[in-house]
Amino acid sequence: MTTAVAGALAGAAPVAAVPTLTQPAAKAAAAWTAPTFVRAIGARGSAGLYAWGAAYNPVTGEILVGDYLNYQVRRFTSGGTLLGSFYRAASDRRGQPEGIAVDPRDGSIYVSDHSRDNKGYVAKFTASGQFVREYKLNTRYQAWMAMDASGFLYVSDSQVWNNAGDPPKVRKFQLSDSSTTVTEVASWGTYGTAGGQIKWITGIAVDPSNGRVYVADTANKRVTAFNPDGTTHMTIGTGAFTGDLRGIAVNPRTRKLYVVDANAGQIEIFDADTGAVLGNFGSLGTGPGQFGDGGRQVTIDGSDNVWVADYGNTRVLKFTASGSFIGAYPNPPQDSPKGAMANPRDVAVSSTKAVYAVEQNNHRVQRFNADGSPNQMWGRRSSTPPLGFNYPRGIAIQPGNNRIWISNTTQSQVRIVTPTFGKVKDISGFSEPVDIEFGNGKAYVGDANGGYVKILDPATGTVQGQINVRASGVAVDPDSGDIYVSSWYNDRIYHYTKDGQQAFPAVIGSPGTGPGQFVTPWDIDIIGGLLYVTDADRACVVVYDRAGNFVGEFGSAGSRAGQFQNPSGLTHDSAGKIYIADAGNDRIQVFDTLGYVKADTTAPSASIAAPKSGQVVSLPVTVTGTVNDNLRNGTLVVAIQDRTTKLWWDGRIATWGTTKQWTNAGVKGGDVKNGQWWFPLIGAGRRGSYALSVRPIDAAGNIGPIVSTTFATS
Repeated sequence: MTTAVAGALAGAAPVAAVPTLTQPAAKAAAAWTAPTFVRAIGARGSAGLYAWGAAYNPVTGEILVGDYLNYQVRRFTSGGTLLGSFYRAASDRRGQPEGIAVDPRDGSIYVSDHSRDNKGYVAKFTASGQFVREYKLNTRYQAWMAMDASGFLYVSDSQVWNNAGDPPKVRKFQLSDSSTTVTEVASWGTYGTAGGQIKWITGIAVDPSNGRVYVADTANKRVTAFNPDGTTHMTIGTGAFTGDLRGIAVNPRTRKLYVVDANAGQIEIFDADTGAVLGNFGSLGTGPGQFGDGGRQVTIDGSDNVWVADYGNTRVLKFTASGSFIGAYPNPPQDSPKGAMANPRDVAVSSTKAVYAVEQNNHRVQRFNADGSPNQMWGRRSSTPPLGFNYPRGIAIQPGNNRIWISNTTQSQVRIVTPTFGKVKDISGFSEPVDIEFGNGKAYVGDANGGYVKILDPATGTVQGQINVRASGVAVDPDSGDIYVSSWYNDRIYHYTKDGQQAFPAVIGSPGTGPGQFVTPWDIDIIGGLLYVTDADRACVVVYDRAGNFVGEFGSAGSRAGQFQNPSGLTHDSAGKIYIADAGNDRIQVFDTLGYVKADTTAPSASIAAPKSGQVVSLPVTVTGTVNDNLRNGTLVVAIQDRTTKLWWDGRIATWGTTKQWTNAGVKGGDVKNGQWWFPLIGAGRRGSYALSVRPIDAAGNIGPIVSTTFATS
């Protein structure tokens, strides 16, 4: 056995390479009992609209808004009334809805159905939202799209990877009306700073009156207008932008060009023919007419009003043509309340048993009491510290001073804050940091995209070394100081000594779907001398001993107690209880490593405390009640129907639909036998009438009787 060392930083831990050894088959370990479910923390918590794409449909008169994280396209009237939503079924879609374009001839809707793994897909829908077909373009990142008066689709094929050898491109496609045939009829684009060159496209619009194509270039902080043949017409806005251009729209009637300047939280207005600056409107913030992190896509309705997706504040804003604020929608707002979570990716527990969860989709951190009751929350989607986050995925509490370290993942930094969220510092130099772990007097940060574990001095935040491995999770053995790394790229566990050298066994586990194998090992923790590894795709926790022997695993795909959807970060407290971020179920699950199992055939019971039967309540609506079991509560699910429309609320994607859905509520307070359940109905509207049903399910899977009520909103 040899150790491959790539190098070392001066006076620091060596930089170790990924072991290239073949791991022998693991032996069976001693008898082990799976941990026992204790409680779940948190309730389903998506906001009602994560606004990204926006387009006006001149055929229906509707405003279409791409709900990026709920996988929906929302339909609004020109007055801001939410009409409904549509998109592809989860089993069919390729990714998340980003850019939206509309064919002005018949109102057909085209949506960029894009993900890292599925590139180039565009989904076509009818004007009413019925799926027609998908097209596969020869693009790698087509977030921004526009359609001209003749039905040609213009797509931005550009991202941060552009360079002189791989330049950004504007691609023009003809899409068949009867098949999936795609024909690229034109493309243009060269990389650089000279006139007519582009560095990074973040917005595209077509003037239907003359075919001119306007391209927002966030890297050069300007807009380039191209003639229909791809030759350069003019450059617009040099010196007018602060950066992070996000969307662009042209009004063919008023000849105004609107460009999102996200860094400033503004919409810049130009003369579409001369490029002259006409003014701007908007600012950063959460108030009327303000943007949480700058706008995204922008569109213009039939009355010349300007609509901008306000992703950071989970809404869409409407302005007059000159920039006077008209309204924010949905109205009333459908924000995710305290205690509800959306895609929690990691969890940390303080010495006082306070539970901290970091939410990727809501861009925030929440603190819960040990009994699962919500305590406090911080953060929103923004680039401004200390409360602005960008898809955070990791959290840890620093020993000794209880400072909180947060992986601000797509901001490429680690943020350190005080226990009350006062800013200490941001540490840059990462690609997409995920897990954070303390041990050996150091801080370890796993960065799978960057391909390393960075080793930092916790006192100063300075880098002391790194291990070259595509790390998603890191654990430090409290006994030996050895470092264990989970890798979702390589689907195995790597083992190093405390000084970063290859240890034995060098590799634990192997890729696969069988017992003890890994598909997407997310995080790792050492509890009672055993390695616990969450596997996000296998929906289970895999357990090995430190010698590399497979011990066992627990969990399965589902939403009941002890089941998982995309389990991610995990940790444990001083009593050996395990806390797992069950991302796909929007909760934290707690397990006891004592692992005792007691037969239970007694069903749980539940009651509804509020609203009372027939009660009229004000908005926002939170339904509550009690839940009891003879041994251990598990989950409690709710089904809510709008009695007027006969539609059912789906809390997983914050949508009213035709199919009855049972959604997990939160359970808090009391002990494991007696608690209070609660569920936020953010989709309730004014003067509505609703029917509520509640069904408890204990930790053993026993299902209690359904209790129901009706209520109305004022």
